[in-house]
Amino acid sequence: MKYYIVEFTYSGPNRNDAEHVDFNRFEITTTPPRHASGYICWEGWLSTSDNVTRFALGQYDRLAAAEYRLQTGPLLRQRYRRDPVDDLPPDVLAVYRPGRLPPMPDDALDQWLECSVHIIEDDSSMGLVRRAGALRYELEEDGYFVTTERMISALAFRLDRAREERED
Repeated sequence: MKYYIVEFTYSGPNRNDAEHVDFNRFEITTTPPRHASGYICWEGWLSTSDNVTRFALGQYDRLAAAEYRLQTGPLLRQRYRRDPVDDLPPDVLAVYRPGRLPPMPDDALDQWLECSVHIIEDDSSMGLVRRAGALRYELEEDGYFVTTERMISALAFRLDRAREERED
């Protein structure tokens, strides 16, 4: 049995949106990767479609060799995590994603902010930026990641809502 590494990268717009921020990944699979033209390709560009670019990163005789290649190549000096094995398709043996923590979904972030943060209409934009940094650390302690831009956007939305409620 041979093992193959395929890199999936989101190459479209709005890379910091919740649905794209955790998309990039490396898969170790037993199915040989195919080029867009249909032929098997072990190294190099495979395809770009629907804003997803795929690259083949080699063929290996052992799973350990493929994992070693990832950890000493693309993932070297990066924080990464491995997806749970029970969530993977049968031909995919491992999925590695950049980043130590998974991103928090939008609905969970909204719910968390609703319960954890009190925003008043007098809060300033600079105050929101400072709070966003502190709140990101709190979320990391809970095991989730949120970009600063996304946190600021969520806080600004809540600030606008607080100001609208005051006007009513």
